[in-house]
Amino acid sequence: MNISTPYFKENNNDENYIPLAKPSITKKEIAYVNEAMISGWGENKSKFIEKFEISFAKKTGAKFALATSSCTGALHLGLESLGIKKGDEVIVPESTWIASVAPIVHLGAKPVFVDILRDSWCIDPKLVEAAITPKTRAILCVHLYGNLCELNELIKICQKFNISLIEDSAEAFGSKYFNKHAGTFGIAGAISFYPAKVMGCFGDGGALVTNNYNIFNRSHQLHDQGRDVNGDLKSWGRNSRLDNIQAAILSYQLQKYPAVIQRRR
Repeated sequence: MNISTPYFKENNNDENYIPLAKPSITKKEIAYVNEAMISGWGENKSKFIEKFEISFAKKTGAKFALATSSCTGALHLGLESLGIKKGDEVIVPESTWIASVAPIVHLGAKPVFVDILRDSWCIDPKLVEAAITPKTRAILCVHLYGNLCELNELIKICQKFNISLIEDSAEAFGSKYFNKHAGTFGIAGAISFYPAKVMGCFGDGGALVTNNYNIFNRSHQLHDQGRDVNGDLKSWGRNSRLDNIQAAILSYQLQKYPAVIQRRR
């Protein structure tokens, strides 16, 4: 694709131009942003972040939610907290965006690509099982284009071979599989709030959801410069936090978007 085409121009004056997607921003989101800017420092510097994390965990049914600067960052945190390292293998679908695979490579592990199902474009469980080796540590499944992976089958495989399931749920906020939210089936799930996603802020953002306290606490340390959930400095870390203004937008966005997609098979 030629990147000089009108689609990639920031300002397009063609009256027939229809954008692929854009964030839904109302006066209410703007009011939340104003509040974050006026009062959002000192003891309030994380007010909307904390509010959003609590609400998002409740909305998805996860025990823990960690707001991050991107979904890619959330995937990286989940994989690193799981202990994925050089020499490990992680099975991934061959049809996905590069961000699903990049964290695996950055951690020194090997992505093992398998084909997808014809009807859903999601990873094929039978091919997953055939690709498992003694070096396999995890399956990273990707819920794609509104379709959810065959989670029951993938969970059975993980239990059989004692490996972990990580869900790339970037496009799956609101999607449910047998009445359980995407991202909450595996050891961890990552969801995107890029403006083109189901629920988006006005820049970039993501969240890690998990029911495992150790994964949550370790991810918190890694994303907050080594500080654990109690604010104590425990290890080396980095900064992949969501900022308070984006969290303010998402706090109201979360009130606007109910669970909308159900997939039962």
